[in-house]
Amino acid sequence: MLTGVTQVKYSPPKEIIIDYKDFRGGWNNLFQETELKGNELAQADNLMLIGSGVPTKRWGTANYFSGGATGTARGLFWAKSANATSELLTMTDWGYLTRKSGASYQQINGASWASGYNFDATQLNDTVYFVSPIRELVKYNFSDLTSFVTLLPPTGVAATNVSLATGTSTWSWRITATSRVGETLGSTAVSFHSLPQELSKTMVRVGWTPTSAASGVLLGYQVYRGAPGDEVWIGTVDDLTYKFDDYGQIGSILRQPPSANTTGGPIAEFIIRYQDRLVLSGVPGAPTKVMISGRVPWHERFDWAGGGGYILVDPDTGDNVTGLGVHQNRIICLKENSVWQITLSNVTLGNYSVLEPIYQLITASQGCSSHRSICPVDNDLLFLGRKGVYVLGYEPNITGDVLRTNELSAKVRPFFATLTTADLENATAVYFDYKYILAFPNAKKCIIFDKERIAWMGPWSTAFGINKFIKYIDSNGTEHLLAADSTDTFISEFSDVLLDDKGTAFGTVLKTKKDDMGDYTIFKTLNEVLAGFRNVTGDVGVNIYIEDREGTTSSIKSFTVSGPTAQITAAWGNDPWGTAGWGESHNEVTSYAEETIKRALLYKTARYLQYELTTTGRSDNYELLGLKAKAIPQGAGSVPSTWNVE
Repeated sequence: MLTGVTQVKYSPPKEIIIDYKDFRGGWNNLFQETELKGNELAQADNLMLIGSGVPTKRWGTANYFSGGATGTARGLFWAKSANATSELLTMTDWGYLTRKSGASYQQINGASWASGYNFDATQLNDTVYFVSPIRELVKYNFSDLTSFVTLLPPTGVAATNVSLATGTSTWSWRITATSRVGETLGSTAVSFHSLPQELSKTMVRVGWTPTSAASGVLLGYQVYRGAPGDEVWIGTVDDLTYKFDDYGQIGSILRQPPSANTTGGPIAEFIIRYQDRLVLSGVPGAPTKVMISGRVPWHERFDWAGGGGYILVDPDTGDNVTGLGVHQNRIICLKENSVWQITLSNVTLGNYSVLEPIYQLITASQGCSSHRSICPVDNDLLFLGRKGVYVLGYEPNITGDVLRTNELSAKVRPFFATLTTADLENATAVYFDYKYILAFPNAKKCIIFDKERIAWMGPWSTAFGINKFIKYIDSNGTEHLLAADSTDTFISEFSDVLLDDKGTAFGTVLKTKKDDMGDYTIFKTLNEVLAGFRNVTGDVGVNIYIEDREGTTSSIKSFTVSGPTAQITAAWGNDPWGTAGWGESHNEVTSYAEETIKRALLYKTARYLQYELTTTGRSDNYELLGLKAKAIPQGAGSVPSTWNVE
């Protein structure tokens, strides 16, 4: 031992361990691959999460039934009657409402629709109501499909100054007729000159020629009075009364003669149920109008005398209504660039109580692009805007009864930038298996918000587009996720027992973050990588990518994890042989219940590490339990000379 020499104890570099135990952070394409967290994915094509954040293949699809003879499925609705009759209702461009009958459809006669338009529906008082932007309201009572009769406005309106009191004012009267669902346009106005400014000082009798209608169709008449061109409602009479004595009754500035004849049923694009009322919007020629029916049993009437009415939400601003919803006992009116809440109250005018809707702004920073994307999710309301998905609800730490909106899809915002306007306007969503599933029919893609794990996954790519999603519960209590196809006449089902899309294989791609293993300036000797799987079927391809000393990213190791092959049984389909099905589409799947661990020894110099997992076959599937890597940091001398500057 040399005197005066200090011995330095050698300390080997500490081993770097990268351990991905779950991926509950989901898909994140907002940040660069090097900026992600370890539990986030750079790519998650056709994948979803189970358990603690375990990626696995999405559900497959099969034809559930055919919805019509021609065209594409334009909508889908599940109705259940008071006597527990359950029916799946749909319509294709064929133009007829149909219900499921085995593997195909049964036509329901009584009304038809023009091709090329979606329909919307809701159920109230054991009746299903359908609206479409090209025809009037239609109802279905689980037996008959019924349209409503359109009435003509009253004619022959005349006014008589009974008391003969005079003055310098001119007053005008207009009369409308009402049916079970609406109100006609106002009659031709009759004006009376030289009347007192205060009509309470005289009495004017207004009469008219009765409207022709079948028994039970005509319900009564509404009377409007005011300055010429500015008449407001002052009273109502029954269907057998053809006169009205005006003593100067107080008028309602909230009610003017309708701008459209709705006695044949209103034309609207959206319909929802609010308590025991129907609410409609998307009215042609009135883009900010929200129509509200009376209460059951007057829920088919949208006139003021029936307890209904309407409101123009922030009218003439160029911001049109794009959807309706219900949240926290409020009607939510969603427009292109804003969100509003509507509350209902009543105002007393003389002997009458009139509905008074009141609207209030929630936010003007974003709006809704698709009515079909609006979906209740637990205590919130989710909807699609131009930039992504937003959530409407009560924000924590905010005092008072205040609804607020927040963006929910920031992590996947770039995905929405790739969509067309048509996809945004026709998107459809459903809340199923604790997932908000949002489909874009033109792109033929879905994106998924996993509510249990607060994570996004996808996109899911399908061979067919989706016009409408619904959750259906059959007579056995089993939940089904059904979709109305935008590319054919079929209604499709998503199910975890299906591994392909109607007999066609679809692939999956999983890509982790690009991991610098602790320090992006240091090169490491990557010794080994490990991958843990469960329930493997078919083949799973694994690629290990690194960035080497020259800055090149390449695959340094590829291997396959194999399991048993699932047995696929395909159907013949239906409709070419009539309305009877010729088989079933299903998969019989066997897999390893045990865990499978694979290890690869590498001993490669790397600065970054990234995993990629792929499947291509129809029976290929896996559950990824975790990924692990072990590396040793290299010394400063391993830095390439190209990094140096003079």
